[in-house]
Amino acid sequence: MGAPPWFRSAIIYQIYPRVYGMKKGKFGTFRDIQRDLPRIQSLGVNTLYLLPIQPSGQIQRKGIAGSPYAIADYKGIAPEYIELEGREPASEEERAQWGKEQFRDLVREAHSLGMQVLLDFVGNHCAPDNVLLDPANPPEKGGYHPEWFLWSGGPYPIPSNQDWSDTAELNYGIPIPGKPNFERLRYVDDQIREAMWQYMISVLKYWVKEFDIDGYRCDFAHWVPLEFWQKAISQVKGLKPEIVFVAEAYERLKELLESGFDGVYAFELYNQLKSLHHDIRHSDPYFEIRYIEDKINWEYSHYPRGTSMVRYTENHDEVRSVIMYGGIERSKPPFLLALTLPGVPMLYAGQENGAYIRPPLFEGNFGENEFRPIDFQTHPELLAWYRHVLAIRSTKAYLQGEEVRFFPTSSRKVSAFLRKQGDAMALVMINFNAEPQAESVQFQVPPEVYDGEQEGELVDLLDSGIVISLSTGRPPEQVALYLAPLQSVILEVRRNN
Repeated sequence: MGAPPWFRSAIIYQIYPRVYGMKKGKFGTFRDIQRDLPRIQSLGVNTLYLLPIQPSGQIQRKGIAGSPYAIADYKGIAPEYIELEGREPASEEERAQWGKEQFRDLVREAHSLGMQVLLDFVGNHCAPDNVLLDPANPPEKGGYHPEWFLWSGGPYPIPSNQDWSDTAELNYGIPIPGKPNFERLRYVDDQIREAMWQYMISVLKYWVKEFDIDGYRCDFAHWVPLEFWQKAISQVKGLKPEIVFVAEAYERLKELLESGFDGVYAFELYNQLKSLHHDIRHSDPYFEIRYIEDKINWEYSHYPRGTSMVRYTENHDEVRSVIMYGGIERSKPPFLLALTLPGVPMLYAGQENGAYIRPPLFEGNFGENEFRPIDFQTHPELLAWYRHVLAIRSTKAYLQGEEVRFFPTSSRKVSAFLRKQGDAMALVMINFNAEPQAESVQFQVPPEVYDGEQEGELVDLLDSGIVISLSTGRPPEQVALYLAPLQSVILEVRRNN
């Protein structure tokens, strides 16, 4: 069936609220994000994705602030994200109310600017001091349910894996082959499983009903049973049909899509680019773009028609792209590839300004080596470039569709493909070569573009001034196009009437 129409044209801007608007001794807040929405909108993005906004656990906490993925209350809001309104709240109830109001204001303001809002859903694990493990937790907040977790004799449930020592693994009652402890992931009593599932579904419904969010990015989705996703996604879409579910997953992607997900992370492409980053940085003569093209063709043959692949060159888990690829200019071709291939592009806040420090996931901002807040005016030329290419992506229907066909060139370091929707089309050529070349890149104009019967032009949308004339008569056997180091072109087909 495919994703809702709005998601097919989405451009995602990922935000870590804790560090967005961070100042000395102060975390970022919802109000910081809300105040910056006009700037965010001016980039050309139309979808916000926020890392978890719930409170982090205290027990076995990592770092000063704790991981946002070790959630202490699935229906709560982290107190550090709440901006004080001229005074301290009179009670914890008032603080919680402020948090709800400020998050609701953020979502409403985003919607008024034509932007959608996605939240993280962390269904595989939570904090070991989650409210579900508190005997005093009232039924209206989920109650006390130690039976929903895996135990090994210690005072807290076992973590989801050794590296996530600050988490407790939730037990959905269905074994998942390959998952740690998978033989223990079963219940004798089906009623326990049903109650646990209904609670987690109620969490998904809560943020939709209370705050009108537009979708979820589901963390480590492949470690949650497919049967749960089928039930949960169906019920939540019954509440809001246009809601979107995106799987951050590294296994069972096809099965997750068949279970109702609208999109999945394109981690195969990211890893392919990542594995080639040394070649890109050092101009390795053995670098071949065909490995990337093979990966895209594999996606098309493997995943259902209409799949929205979320494509990125950095996120909160990964090294900043200017570090990965060795500088601002070298980071442009990988992002342009992610932007112009079929799928949904995503960038991480600060990427548009060449940020090179990845915000710390666990730490606060109170040490000698504190994280410096992002300066969104650091590289105005890069910012202008991002605005330009994002505007092209958002206004050209052929870049939002599914059709892509690679065509050969004389260079092993130029990725060349046709994007087409109806009669509108363009040739995209992305040059990963950082070294000057004596010869031009040779290629044949695809027959879909020119059959020799109608005059027209190929005009570069990236402001290079390149225009290739298409005259009537015999189609050109070869076109020679000189590309400067790391230069890319988007050659839009314009026909003379």
